[in-house]
Amino acid sequence: MFELEGIEVLKHNSIRIEREKIIYIDPFRIDKNYNDADLILCTHSHYDHFSKEDILKVISENTVILVTEDVKEEALNMGINPQNVVGVKPYEEYEYENIIINTIPAYNKYKEFHPKSKNWVGYIIEMDGVTYYIAGDTDETKEARSVECDVAFLPVRRDLYYGLFRSSFSCC
Repeated sequence: MFELEGIEVLKHNSIRIEREKIIYIDPFRIDKNYNDADLILCTHSHYDHFSKEDILKVISENTVILVTEDVKEEALNMGINPQNVVGVKPYEEYEYENIIINTIPAYNKYKEFHPKSKNWVGYIIEMDGVTYYIAGDTDETKEARSVECDVAFLPVRRDLYYGLFRSSFSCC
């Protein structure tokens, strides 16, 4: 069995996972400068997922940041070391030290807020023998339902992601 210690759901969609490394996902409304991130993952370009102000509060000199291709240039313009900025798209795998990160599509099926054509992502993180699924802003999709994980972070806003309330994912 695994423990949930070291996992913080901060504000809105923002998550902090502290194990051997510190990972922030979609940092948003961060209350002070921590500048302790080893890795930052952003699921898409909306202000509450790619918040420049909040990224600057958690990023350090050696932080690696994974962002969707549509904001990669913005991340580079923030003064982040270009070698540490990685543009991502669905169905890719990345490795950061002993952490494996896979991306899957994150999109809405019935609303236009998050179209599949944008290539926005959810992340599947394998670390310390535990698999975490960060869904991003997505509906219940065939890709999301196929995820096998130990811990899932799913959107719960009923008017935007209505499929999540009718049934559960296989990983929950």
